[in-house]
Amino acid sequence: MVKKNVLVTGCSAGGLGYALAKAFYNAGLHVFATARDPTKVPEPTEDTRTPTERDDHGEWEVLPLDVTSQSSLDWCLRQVMEKTDGRGLDVLVNNAGGAIFGPLAHASLEEARRIYDVNVWGLLAVTKHFVPLLVQAEGVVVNISSIAGAVPLAWQGVYNSSKAAVTHLSETFRIELAPLGVRVVTAMVGSVDTQIYQKYDVTMPAESWYKPIEPFIRNQSRGKFQEQYNEPIDQVARNLV
Repeated sequence: MVKKNVLVTGCSAGGLGYALAKAFYNAGLHVFATARDPTKVPEPTEDTRTPTERDDHGEWEVLPLDVTSQSSLDWCLRQVMEKTDGRGLDVLVNNAGGAIFGPLAHASLEEARRIYDVNVWGLLAVTKHFVPLLVQAEGVVVNISSIAGAVPLAWQGVYNSSKAAVTHLSETFRIELAPLGVRVVTAMVGSVDTQIYQKYDVTMPAESWYKPIEPFIRNQSRGKFQEQYNEPIDQVARNLV
């Protein structure tokens, strides 16, 4: 039986992308797990699967992919075309993303542009590249957005606005690709127990108006206030799959 093919972006260990890739693998799909640094994508180990899944697991391939690089996208597309033997791509998951935290009044425009390059323009670039393969297979695009894009939350305005843009791009793709037989799903993810908060910190200028509440802002950027609401990452991934 020929396995369906899925490509997931942003699959570094500890993130939702890796959890999604494992869940697709457990479901018996041929998984292309991609990341800018492929050495950060571990192989799915035996203990990630239930006894039933161990009898019918999928195939696992790790590919380097920088969603902001035209040459990287071109190379990845060629690899997928070759490895799928002309069958197309059944599922594309746009998960790659980043975040910065802190008051907008102190936001670095360079860092903000970098976040948009990955979260927004990266999603657009990846989807554009793989549309022909998705049309061929009458596949599905899953775009990982966030409820943060629908609710204005202080101290994470750059990230929130990028996710709002993701939602609108995704919903527009949904309308435009439907006549071509491609479904588009916008996943409005809530608070998930990932390592994203461990990657970022907030350091404000000494003269900042917000200096008196810097510890509060730092705790929020580290996810301290939503810990009680975090959903287990593997459960979220299984639900999405």
